[in-house]
Amino acid sequence: MYMLALAVVVIFTYIGALALYRISFLHPLYEYPGPFLAAITNWYEAYYNIVKEGEFISELQRLHARYGPVVRIGPNKLHFSYSQAYHDIYTYGSTLVKEPDFYQGVVAHCPQSSFGFVDPVEAKNRRSLLLPLFSRRAVLALEYTIQQKIDQLLNILKDRHSSPMSPVSMATAYRSLTLDIITSYCFAESTNTLDDPNFYHPLLAAIQEGLENVMVQRHLPILTYIANHTPSWLIDLTMPAIKPFMDLRSSHEKRMDKLLKDPSTLLTVEHETVYHHLLEPKETHERPSRQSLVDEANALIGAGSDTVGNACNIGTFYALKYPSIRKKLTDELHEIWPDADRPVSSAMLENLPYLTAFIKETLRFSLGVVHPLPRVVGVATPEIGGLKIPPGTTVEMSTLFLHMNPEVFPDPHRFSPDRWLGTVTSEMALDLAPFSKGPRICLGMNLAWCELYLIFANVFRRLDLSLSISEKTIEDFSQDHRDYFVPWWKKGYRVFVREVY
Repeated sequence: MYMLALAVVVIFTYIGALALYRISFLHPLYEYPGPFLAAITNWYEAYYNIVKEGEFISELQRLHARYGPVVRIGPNKLHFSYSQAYHDIYTYGSTLVKEPDFYQGVVAHCPQSSFGFVDPVEAKNRRSLLLPLFSRRAVLALEYTIQQKIDQLLNILKDRHSSPMSPVSMATAYRSLTLDIITSYCFAESTNTLDDPNFYHPLLAAIQEGLENVMVQRHLPILTYIANHTPSWLIDLTMPAIKPFMDLRSSHEKRMDKLLKDPSTLLTVEHETVYHHLLEPKETHERPSRQSLVDEANALIGAGSDTVGNACNIGTFYALKYPSIRKKLTDELHEIWPDADRPVSSAMLENLPYLTAFIKETLRFSLGVVHPLPRVVGVATPEIGGLKIPPGTTVEMSTLFLHMNPEVFPDPHRFSPDRWLGTVTSEMALDLAPFSKGPRICLGMNLAWCELYLIFANVFRRLDLSLSISEKTIEDFSQDHRDYFVPWWKKGYRVFVREVY
């Protein structure tokens, strides 16, 4: 009993001493302002991520309004709110590395995927294997796979949702589309979520469940580890919502075992896939392990479907909210696309100034990843935002503060494609970062741009969408989202459609 009491005293003494150190002048971040609790514990962020259900970004906005452009948001973490700091961290930050705890938590369901790699060399090697499939040339060669899925979506909308009595949620419609596109593109084998009535395939529901719980996973990755090692029958009983995702993982494992046993089966697939590059590494790269191959596949599905699906949802809403925007889009599309039955290529669409401006403004609003991505300052790291930060400090900045900077984007909460048609300043071009920046920029960026051109062009040239009457009072998306790592808007909208000839 005496030893137990002594252990308790020692533990509480240590905790107390650590807390005092973190708020004392001895701590290297003492001079940076921020909440008292944030200086003491990392669970300050966890509170807003978990208990407040994705309100951390809103809290960051409040903190910067109170404390200024640099805020201490953890015992060893700083968040910035100005452009120079963002680019010093991400665009030019070659001496910073990903913060291990954060990424190991976020990708706890696929820990050996390249997104979670902390080692820059390891990340670069994996990236070099994947990039050929996502080059502009490769995307153009496989553009037909994207168009096929878009055609399927448009036919479904025309057949099932052509009446005010049968409106459809565009958020789920677009996510079904992009999920089918990324699986078809990467694996030559689609998940066929578009086939599900009302666009609510069980896998789509499982991904949504995962997004809602991603911050629980981020702070408590042990829970994901337990789920990954739980028998399927117990998953069915205790966590039925995530079963489709676990089934998808299982299918990747079976496919991987088949390919590893007989790589010649790659010769029978319809087109080049990600496995052609991962299983046949060039030069000195080693073939990834089986576990890493499975994890990479799962990561590609999540990363490859959400940003584009979210962007399409946001852009469509604003085009419907502002008739002048939709008219400019449709007029421009009609001019270069007189026959709606004959598809146009993304290469042709890239030359349309208003459509391009519309996509850029959509990406500015839809953000990509909204949660700040932490990096660790190295010994050789130069100044960040004009400040010399102690080595070992975690630094980060949410894209929200970059995209909504009034000094670069006047009246930033107004959706205005026209801002990209005038004199586009170097700051505007540099500060549009929906795919991040620098050495860890999203490798699927070429594919995403191609999808956005084709989806928006087909939707606004071949369909006439109308907001459901009950949706007329929907609030602006720009200030109405939660932080589920990626932005998740609290309110959706529904439309019905008519075909355009």
